[in-house]
Amino acid sequence: MTKTQSTSPNWTLGLSLGLAVGMGFAAVLTDLLLGVALSACFGVALAYVLPLARRAAE
Repeated sequence: MTKTQSTSPNWTLGLSLGLAVGMGFAAVLTDLLLGVALSACFGVALAYVLPLARRAAE
């Protein structure tokens, strides 16, 4: 039995929020490399947490 996924990751919202959070950490901790790494990690995680609903074909 195959399950179909009815949602897809919202890359635009997830990566932009991840960028804001990661660069916020970079500014506070004065560590740019950590900020870039956290931006990527948080961006991917938030893209899957905040999914974009697909429209059903009519």
